[in-house]
Amino acid sequence: MLLISGVLSLQVVISISLASSLTYALDYAKIPQGFQVWGKDLSGLSLAEGYDQLEKEIPYEVSYKDESYPLTITQSKQNLSEWLNLKLRPDSKFWWDNALTYLKRMGVQQLSPDRLDQKEVMPQLESIAKQINQKGQAANIQMKNGKFTVQAGSPSITVDVPKSWECLNQSEGSKTVPLVVNVQNLAPNESDLRKIKDKLGDYTTYFNPDQEERTNNVRLAAKALNGQLIAPNGEFSFNQVVGKRARETGYLPAYTFVDQKVVLDDGGGICQDSSTLYHTALQSHLQILERNTHSLPVTYVPKGEDATVAYGLLDFRFRNTSQNYLYLDVRTGPNWLRIRIYGLADKEHPILAEPEGYPIRPADDGSIELK
Repeated sequence: MLLISGVLSLQVVISISLASSLTYALDYAKIPQGFQVWGKDLSGLSLAEGYDQLEKEIPYEVSYKDESYPLTITQSKQNLSEWLNLKLRPDSKFWWDNALTYLKRMGVQQLSPDRLDQKEVMPQLESIAKQINQKGQAANIQMKNGKFTVQAGSPSITVDVPKSWECLNQSEGSKTVPLVVNVQNLAPNESDLRKIKDKLGDYTTYFNPDQEERTNNVRLAAKALNGQLIAPNGEFSFNQVVGKRARETGYLPAYTFVDQKVVLDDGGGICQDSSTLYHTALQSHLQILERNTHSLPVTYVPKGEDATVAYGLLDFRFRNTSQNYLYLDVRTGPNWLRIRIYGLADKEHPILAEPEGYPIRPADDGSIELK
């Protein structure tokens, strides 16, 4: 009985060996049945034919809009050839080992190697990104000769290099793969700025031009304030916009009030700017967030209706509670400072009522620019 079993086992081994030998002899130069790469069935093809089929699946360029950017993929092709050879070439010097390995490789195999070499392609994507990336610019508005002019902005354009690489490596037979590009329109846009047309506040205060240092400071702060845009629900900070008052930024020592004393301080006089802006904001029905009064009465606004500022200590702040951007139009004349706030009027922020004789304004609207 044992002899019969041994004979039968030997016959099975011989049969398998003969079958594998015959199969290997007939198909050793062909890709085994069921061998699939990237969803493509390469069964029965030669190694060269299989490579040619896969090479067609490798993208060779990226695109953005109507522009194409070719890629150098020499190393990627070499990697693919080496990978395919490693998977399919005989790896033993004994034919029976190779025959059994060939039989084991038969059956469905779904493989997804990298289509491209990351070290080869990523630097190219980064270089292409530099050609495409564009720093955006918000729309701009200016008042000239009593009229607003609006300049359109441009979007921010940024190539997402990591995501673009993922799309390349996961492409399905596309020779050209679109780059992943983020396009962002910056605020404010042209439409927002064209809505700025209504005068919500308009207030003028006067100063003595013979006080040259103080006049210099008033005009310098006015220049910083002029043209400022405040977004809906945005907070305006006088100190943040005007910045530190120091000689290196052009401010001069002038008299100001500190602890009920009159002292010389760099930037003395700019509280006239903050106080004038305070009254303009009140006229515009905006939410006042911070206001402080001087220790002594000032001459340019009624008593107790001023707004003193001290960089790093006291600020004047308000919030834009309207539905659109606000624009500050700030001008100085020979002896006056005038601030107007423009925006889009609504029920809570109506167009400024201007009965005859109010408010008191300078005789002309000519402004003096600080050189």
